Amino acid sequence: MKLQIRQDPPRAGFALMAEDKTLLEKAERGELEPTLRFYEWSQPTVSLGFHQPEQVLDGERLRAARMPWVRRPTGGAAVLHSEELTYAIVIPNVAGAGASARVQELVSRAIALGLRDIGVEADADSRGEPLTALPNRSSCFVRTSRWEVTARGRKIVGSAQRRLTRAILQHGSILTGDDHLRITDFLRVSNEAERETLRRKLAEKATSVAAELGHAIPMEKLRAALTASFSRVFAAEAPVRDALRDEVGR
Repeated sequence: MKLQIRQDPPRAGFALMAEDKTLLEKAERGELEPTLRFYEWSQPTVSLGFHQPEQVLDGERLRAARMPWVRRPTGGAAVLHSEELTYAIVIPNVAGAGASARVQELVSRAIALGLRDIGVEADADSRGEPLTALPNRSSCFVRTSRWEVTARGRKIVGSAQRRLTRAILQHGSILTGDDHLRITDFLRVSNEAERETLRRKLAEKATSVAAELGHAIPMEKLRAALTASFSRVFAAEAPVRDALRDEVGR
């Protein structure tokens, strides 16, 4: 399967999420080839999953920090998008109950391969629950679902997915630094002890490219490594195409 790969510039969160939604709708109508795009956020922004209640956020803290928030077209829990490279992949013409899981597997293998190419000990872990089965907990990076990418047992990529009748959108955050930990500043909690517990748990569960390598790398280098790894994983057109079709009756 040949991917159209885009290197998009930083934009505001509402524009990024609107573009992902538009691409999914075009794929559903058969107007889009398989498309992958990489992008960054023009300023730190909190996002919530499509079904996650707004009440998980502390509005006063958001306003005081002038922190914008948006709603993703996919599921999952809250994320602070900062010091990350975001990917979004849209696949048209999918069928069968297993297609969503296979997209997740292929994407995670591609990301893990790209991260290993720059020196991160990354793996695509087959254990855990499917993305769609996870409850809407407050923060994305405190739990790991099936096929999400880890580095030495800690989550380094957080992903979410949305499937329509004939198309799938999956996008996610590839952490390059630790600013995502500030999400705990903007979640509604009963007391500050609970906030500190959540912050500590998040720090224990997640890691980043910079933390794993011991230094930051240019974003262009990360984009190039992932572009190459996605191209390699998705290059086997027939196996990938068959993996995304209904396996009933085989």
